[in-house]
Amino acid sequence: MMTITEDCIACNACVDECPQTAIYNAGIDYELNGVVTPPLSEDHPYVVGSLCDDCKSCTEVCPVDAIVEA
Repeated sequence: MMTITEDCIACNACVDECPQTAIYNAGIDYELNGVVTPPLSEDHPYVVGSLCDDCKSCTEVCPVDAIVEA
């Protein structure tokens, strides 16, 4: 699973790039199996681990290398 570090500048390039829709904007709830869950971060985009397939598309577009393997 990928994770977004505090180095993130919240450009949201990763949100747009993720083919699994596993990355959400800061402060946005996400829905999984019909259950709405509060955001994992209020400060920067975040990765929902159960949706991430480790394709690393997000790392290719991150301008500050703030996305790493957890």
